[in-house]
Amino acid sequence: MREESSREFGNNNYGMVAATESSVKNMVNKIKVEDGEEGDCMVCLEELRVGFEASQMPCSHIFHAHCIQTWLNQSHYCPICRFQMPTN
Repeated sequence: MREESSREFGNNNYGMVAATESSVKNMVNKIKVEDGEEGDCMVCLEELRVGFEASQMPCSHIFHAHCIQTWLNQSHYCPICRFQMPTN
């Protein structure tokens, strides 16, 4: 069995399909984290702090805005519940 090179590994999307740019723009809402919404961003595993800007998926899960944007550029599923965003 051949080992995959670092370059090949980095270029392989393992069957993941990105969400459409229009669906991200229209379905993912920018919010300010409020009391009771704090917790951890399940993409980077760092804290969501009260008062910081975040993004809320249609399934109501909240992430750092840049984290979920990066995630949705690679995968059209919510990283928590696998809610499916539209794809091309």
